[in-house]
Amino acid sequence: MMLPKRERTYTLRVAGKDYTITSSDAPEHVRRMGVYVDRKIAETASSGFVSRESAAIISALSLADELITAQDDNTRLRRELMQARQELKQGKQQDSTHADQ
Repeated sequence: MMLPKRERTYTLRVAGKDYTITSSDAPEHVRRMGVYVDRKIAETASSGFVSRESAAIISALSLADELITAQDDNTRLRRELMQARQELKQGKQQDSTHADQ
């Protein structure tokens, strides 16, 4: 029986401001999320041409692009894996048929 994950409260500093979130993810995972988002916003803001709010929105769009690209790659790889499994299964069936003859 799997026990439900325990939710914890974390405080993350992103773009110079503290945010409190609740998550059942591992502490290291939550910390990495905060660091990653903070870095994305800092990179965008470093151009000096955007407000903090605009930097956050541009960063969110960039992160959404990364996520969608990763999801598309995941879907493609799953399809390729299923196809390779099917081809392997068909190859084994053909080998079995030839061995019986």
